[in-house]
Amino acid sequence: MSQRDNEPQERNASSEGTLNSPELRSMLSTAELGRRPSRAPDYAAENQALIALTRAMAGSTEGILQKLAETALTLCRAHSAGLSLLEEGDQKKRFHWRAIAGQWASHLNEGTPREFGPCGTVLDRNAAQVCSHPEVDFPYFGEVKPLLEDGLLIPFYIKGQAVGTIWVVSHDDRHRFDSEDLRVMTNLGTFAAAAYQTLLSLNVTQQLASIVENSDDAILSRTLMALSAFGTGARNGFLAIRLKR
Repeated sequence: MSQRDNEPQERNASSEGTLNSPELRSMLSTAELGRRPSRAPDYAAENQALIALTRAMAGSTEGILQKLAETALTLCRAHSAGLSLLEEGDQKKRFHWRAIAGQWASHLNEGTPREFGPCGTVLDRNAAQVCSHPEVDFPYFGEVKPLLEDGLLIPFYIKGQAVGTIWVVSHDDRHRFDSEDLRVMTNLGTFAAAAYQTLLSLNVTQQLASIVENSDDAILSRTLMALSAFGTGARNGFLAIRLKR
């Protein structure tokens, strides 16, 4: 499998190609799906799933990414499904698998390099992609078991910037994704963007609360002085949080 988040990442771009190379054999446009037989939409199941996601997001953000992965797995009849996220902690150098359902569940919190992998290809091409046997272009995928036979990867965005992908995978040739799966996954991509944006906002709030909780009066004084440069609104907002202690 791709290496763990805390392990060094190595690659040889000159011998293995680059993301923008037209010679990538494992990555295809979604035009491929139009050549496949397509199943009929199941709007009732889809609506029920989307309502459940909406309620989950309104109630609590805990586990929402995992619920998204499980929803994609079910609606697309996939063998594995997940979300790959770019994060500020490593300057967005890697995609982190923060939610996985299905046969790849044991690979939770692993990931792939931003500049050398299927998810990076999706972001570079700014379009959903079909993937089959990525190990032919990205050799480290040969260690991922079971192998990826057929995959569909959808980018999602926050404020116009691509920040990750939501994907479904089959591990044998008995199931291949179709244009109906593309429609469903595109809708789930909208939920993925909203969920991830909510989590990012929550993390910022928690970090600020932690700073306030652990700061002494000297730190408080310096912070207030710094906030003075941004006006009384910012200063009063900080004080309001401080007074809740």
